[in-house]
Amino acid sequence: MDEEQIIRAIEAIQWDYEEALVPESIHYIQNDDLVMIKNNKSASVYANKVVRYHRSVQEVKDVIAYFGGSPLSWWVRSSSDSSELEKHLLTLGFQHYDTYRGLAKKLTEEEAAISDFTYREVNTEEDVQAHVEVAAKIWGYDDEAIQAAVTERASYLQFPDRRGGFTIALDNNKPIGYSNYRYSKDGKVLYLNGAGVLPEYRGKGIYRSLLADRLIEARKRGCELAVMQARIGTSEPILRKSGFREYATYKQYVRE
Repeated sequence: MDEEQIIRAIEAIQWDYEEALVPESIHYIQNDDLVMIKNNKSASVYANKVVRYHRSVQEVKDVIAYFGGSPLSWWVRSSSDSSELEKHLLTLGFQHYDTYRGLAKKLTEEEAAISDFTYREVNTEEDVQAHVEVAAKIWGYDDEAIQAAVTERASYLQFPDRRGGFTIALDNNKPIGYSNYRYSKDGKVLYLNGAGVLPEYRGKGIYRSLLADRLIEARKRGCELAVMQARIGTSEPILRKSGFREYATYKQYVRE
């Protein structure tokens, strides 16, 4: 893959889902210079978003009009030409919300697990509970969010054409870390879409082992590339130490 193909693979993590699982309320516009997602049943800025925009600022208002009055996020890929777009979005009521690094690693070398803890694929109801339990402790889910996550993950595992899954890290039988992943439609790219480790277990190589576990399996399946959009201040340093390279920076602008 050349650099532009890798960048497109990084951006596709936001929209390349199993088609049969995409609700009718979600609509995609996908062109070479414009990719945006609209969810008629959601007011979330993560459900309504522009993830690729390489058009003139004169067309920005047309794109915004597509979303009506819904809150939305606009992911601006930083470049020598992006400052004009960013200034224009600010004049239209958007605010800079977060910044992400577009990271990728070519899967050309063998990976080695680093930690001595146990890792396994989520397959059973007990595994699903454990996966959600540890994520809830890390991110502070309330009871409603916990139940929704359990239902969603259990349902996804029953889908025969799913391209993704979940893994957990265990200290004996205690869940201490988790990860999520999904493969691209053509099977060439591994999307890394979430992972975490309990605070008291950090610094022991668990996150890197959860990462290595997914990379090892992806390479066995013939994957060529692993990608992630990492929010600054989270997993970016670990990914870099594990051989990931930065290909793009994305500024997330939000209009509530």
